[in-house]
Amino acid sequence: MSIKNGITIEEFIESCNKFCEISERLSDGWKFYGNEVDKYKSYIKKCSFLQQVKSDINTLLRAEFVIFYNLSYGVPSFSFNVWNSSGVLLSLEEIRQMSLISINKDNFFSIITQQEHPVLLRPYFVIHPCHTEVLLRELKEVSKNIIVTFLGLVTPLLRLDLPFEYGL
Repeated sequence: MSIKNGITIEEFIESCNKFCEISERLSDGWKFYGNEVDKYKSYIKKCSFLQQVKSDINTLLRAEFVIFYNLSYGVPSFSFNVWNSSGVLLSLEEIRQMSLISINKDNFFSIITQQEHPVLLRPYFVIHPCHTEVLLRELKEVSKNIIVTFLGLVTPLLRLDLPFEYGL
C-alpha cells in the first residue's frame, strides 16, 4: 500500500530488486544492498566512469551513484560522488558544469546539496527529495517501476546513462 504522496519502504525495496534484476541482465552495474536488521538502510549502488570533455581535453572521472529510501518524504533519494583522476572529489560547481541541462547556480544549488549520507554516513551530493516527491506524485500510479521513473527524472541533471531496456 502506498503512502499518501510517496511509496512505502516495501514498494521501494521491491522496485530496487526488480531494477537490479534488469541491471544484471544488461550488465549495467547496479547492485542491491539490503539490510535485514533495518530495511530503511537498504539501497542500490552503481560505480562507474564518466567522460568529461573540457577545452577539447578528455578526462575520465570516477562516479558512485546511490539510491536510498527517504523516510521523511517516502520517495527514493539520489546521491552521488564524482572524483577526478587524481582522486579529488569534484565541487558542486564542477558538477553543475557537467550537467546535461543548462541551469543557473541558484536553481541548481537548491536542487543538489552536499550532506552526510543518511545510510552510508559520509559526505555525498544529494538531490533534494522534496522535488522528487512533487515529480513522482503524478507518475507513481502509471509507473511500471518507480526506480526507472525516478532515474528518468534525474538523469538529465547528471551524466548518467540509463539504457532504454529498463523501460521495456
